[in-house]
Amino acid sequence: MAITVDGWKGLSMGVFTAVSILGAWLAVVMKERAKQVYVTSGVLFSAGVLLAGGFVHLLFDSNEQFEELSIENFQWAFAITGITVVLLECLELALERVIDNKMNHSEPKRKTEVSGEDQNSKKDGGEDEEREEQEQDDYVDNEEHDHVHTIDAAKPLASILLTVALSIHSILEGIGIGATDNVSALQSEFVAVVFHKGFTAFALGNQLVSSGYWTDKSKRKYFYISIGTFIGVSLFGIGIGWAISYANSGLTAAIFVGITSGSFIFVSALEIIPGEARIIKGERLSILPVVFCFIAGYILMAMLALWA
Repeated sequence: MAITVDGWKGLSMGVFTAVSILGAWLAVVMKERAKQVYVTSGVLFSAGVLLAGGFVHLLFDSNEQFEELSIENFQWAFAITGITVVLLECLELALERVIDNKMNHSEPKRKTEVSGEDQNSKKDGGEDEEREEQEQDDYVDNEEHDHVHTIDAAKPLASILLTVALSIHSILEGIGIGATDNVSALQSEFVAVVFHKGFTAFALGNQLVSSGYWTDKSKRKYFYISIGTFIGVSLFGIGIGWAISYANSGLTAAIFVGITSGSFIFVSALEIIPGEARIIKGERLSILPVVFCFIAGYILMAMLALWA
């Protein structure tokens, strides 16, 4: 028995939740990191899936919906997709600035406190100097292994801001799926988002764990808040899109499918790929497996259009 449009939307809510929880759980279980080449290969596979989903599937679907509405005086689907990429990049830059400002706000105070400790400990052989150097080494090492953004374990607000940055994409994906009334389009979106959710949840969970939000029980609530928010906004987005589809507004659905296309392209081309390229260069990873996985993700997702 074929799954209906509403069935796919309901299935999406359940599967996305399960995959997100699984990704975060794996990040907790894998306290000792898996080999970076495997993680990067998997993330780039999802990037290829998203890129094909945005260009091959959703952009085409949005353009087709505009044509069915006899709105052909302008390439609205391409324009909406493009402006979505632009606006998301602007939002990303703004959020990064907020995070940096929050992290640097208390830095002068920290330096003053450390300086005072150093002066009081000079008679003891400079032990505090060594501790400060070790803390600095740990801080640099932590930054070298960042995957999405830098998080300071002493600042839970930075964790929430990071979650907001990732959740923006999540809610747009959810709205796009909820607003879609075509089964084949839903299938394409479903596959793309499942891969993205798993790896994004793992990346978010991995950042939180490495920053001490899981191992320090007093901060563990921020781990749950971040993961719960990431999952919740996706479900909320699907609900909004679902309501839009029941309003029988073909124009609104076409717009949101275009927005989802732009979100997929942005996440893949401007967020995942540059970040992974820095990791590949910094850790001198083998190129062959990561390139193969990236190409395979794109080709497999693109080929889905042949039978979806």
